[in-house]
Amino acid sequence: MGVNLPVAEVLEAASNAALLSSVETLYAELDARIDARNPVCLNRGDCCKFGAFGHHLFVTPVELAYFVARVEGHDSMDDRAGSCPHQHEGRCTVRDARPMGCRVFFCEPASQGWQPDESEDTLTRIKALHQRFNLPYAYVEWLGALAEIDRVRRGS
Repeated sequence: MGVNLPVAEVLEAASNAALLSSVETLYAELDARIDARNPVCLNRGDCCKFGAFGHHLFVTPVELAYFVARVEGHDSMDDRAGSCPHQHEGRCTVRDARPMGCRVFFCEPASQGWQPDESEDTLTRIKALHQRFNLPYAYVEWLGALAEIDRVRRGS
């Protein structure tokens, strides 16, 4: 994966009620700010096909802990090469647990101006949660992180 993901710490943090509540509050506030901007999804899930567009989604251990706590397993990474395994027919099947990058990104031109500032502000708040809950910080690629968590959970 390039960056060493602290999988054991992520899995342990997934049972920390205070951390999960903090992330839920952060996401609710972020979603409210984004909703107030009224962005429009133009591509109905095409942005989830990372390989087709040559981009990557990056996440942190705090986001992964929240995701692990809220989502029971996921589709095989093998049959979705380069695409998020949680996107089906233009819909996110884990919408409430999706990471910050999925919440902030809209390809609509009117959204391009506010996204960088919103991303940086939210990432600063996420870093503070890492410090508060003594969880090692890393910025890791989403698909690789999901595969690594699955590998550790399977014991392979």
